[in-house]
Amino acid sequence: MTGSAAFRPLVVGLALLCGGGPAVAQFVPFSVGFGPLPSFAWPDPGSEGLSRWEGSYARLSTGFEAVSSKRFGGYSGPTLGFEGGRFWQEGRFVYGISGGVDTLIQTGGSLNPGFGRLAYSRDLAGAVHAQVGALLTPNVLLYGKVGAWAVHETLRVGPTAVSQPFTRDDIAVRPDARVGVEWALTDRLTLGVEAGVIGNRLR
Repeated sequence: MTGSAAFRPLVVGLALLCGGGPAVAQFVPFSVGFGPLPSFAWPDPGSEGLSRWEGSYARLSTGFEAVSSKRFGGYSGPTLGFEGGRFWQEGRFVYGISGGVDTLIQTGGSLNPGFGRLAYSRDLAGAVHAQVGALLTPNVLLYGKVGAWAVHETLRVGPTAVSQPFTRDDIAVRPDARVGVEWALTDRLTLGVEAGVIGNRLR
């Protein structure tokens, strides 16, 4: 129902980082499970006859993100996010748009990399997606979505024999593609699994 809202207080995120060319532009994260941002929240069916799979929604979420990379080290910390969107249903097909932002408060990881080492971390991130899905049953949705993920990231470089340590802050924009399955247990509770890939930076 347009204007309805779903609130789910806890989303746990896990991201594994891989990649490792000499340049930061070659640093390609890979996300499994819930992505860098909260993924889905469906509104309750409304009195206007809309199904649980359509309408506008908004939600807040909190969680914990842990990241590890052999080349770039790791970081971790609690997250706080907001997501909203609008979805429509035509027969068995569900489509729509969503967007959100989240922030990470770093509590783990290296802020001062050692000799010849690198350290990567991020704090504020935002994403927008277009999504299309098909209902396998009235309560199970298989979907795919594509969009872009923008993140404020920090690269720290430790001292070397020829250079002093330095830090570089940047805003990276990366393409983002995901697939997932959402199971509506009730009108107020859904269970989902999502996997995706975040590509090389566009800028």
